[in-house]
Amino acid sequence: MGRKPRVEFKGGVYHIVQRGNNREYIFKNKSNKKLLLDLFEKYIEVFNYEILGYVVMDNHYHIIIRTMGEALSKVMQRINTEFARTYNRENKRTGHVFEKRYKGILVKDDSYLLSLLRYVHQNPVKAKICRKVSEYKWSSDFLYRKNRVKGFVSIEFILNMFSKDRKRAILEYSKFMDVETFERSEDFEDIEIIGKVDLLDKVSCPDNPKESLDEILKNITFNEKDFRLIKKASRKRSLTKLKIKYIEECLKKNYKMSDIGENIGISQSAISRLIN
Repeated sequence: MGRKPRVEFKGGVYHIVQRGNNREYIFKNKSNKKLLLDLFEKYIEVFNYEILGYVVMDNHYHIIIRTMGEALSKVMQRINTEFARTYNRENKRTGHVFEKRYKGILVKDDSYLLSLLRYVHQNPVKAKICRKVSEYKWSSDFLYRKNRVKGFVSIEFILNMFSKDRKRAILEYSKFMDVETFERSEDFEDIEIIGKVDLLDKVSCPDNPKESLDEILKNITFNEKDFRLIKKASRKRSLTKLKIKYIEECLKKNYKMSDIGENIGISQSAISRLIN
C-alpha cells in the first residue's frame, strides 16, 4: 500500500515526532541532543521556518514548526539526513538512524497549539526524568520562562496569546505549564497525519464571510442581560457554561484565542482552563 500524500501549505504549523530506529537511544548523549538543535537553528534562514517549541528525549524528539518557505518534507529530510550521517560517522556504524519517516500533524488552532506545547514540555515529567517541566534542560520551556527572544525559538507568537504585557504573559505561561494533570498523548500523536480537508478549505479561502464575535455571543446567550454581563467580564458562575460554548463556537470559526479573550475581557490562559 502506498504512503498517504502529505498535505502542506505555506504558513502551516506542524507537530513533528521523530523516533530513533527500533526506539534506539540516539540522543542519550548531550552532544547528540545539541547536534540536533544546532541543525534546526542552522537551517532557519536557509529554509525560512520558525520553531515554536521542542523537546529532545533520549530516543525521540518533538518539534513544533511553522513553515514559510520550503516544504516541510524538504526541511526534515535535510536535518534528519545530516544528523544521521554525523551520528553514524561518530559511532562508526551504518544503517538507519531514524524510525520510518517522521510523523507530521497539522496544528488546527490556537487552543490546540497551547495544549500541544504543554504536552511537548511535559514529556520528561511523564517519563519521570524530572519532577517539573522547568527542570528539564533539553526543551524550549526555559526559553519562554527566561524571555529569550534572541534564541532560535520564536517565543513571541505563543506568549502574545497569554498577554501583550510580557511579564504577565510569562506568569500566565508558567501557570499554564505547571498544572499537575498531563495532556493525553492520544490527543497529539494518535491522530490523522497532516491534513484535514475542512481546515485546509478555510485556510485556502480566508475571505469567506463569518459571524462576528459579538454575533456569536448573541446567538448563544439567552438574553441581553447575559450578553452584557459576559462582555463586561462578569465572573458569575451561572455564565460559565455560556462562556465555554461561546469560546468553542469562536474556535470552530477559526478565531484566534487573543481576539476571543479580548472581546469578553479574559486572558488566554483563562480561556484554556475553561475549554480544558
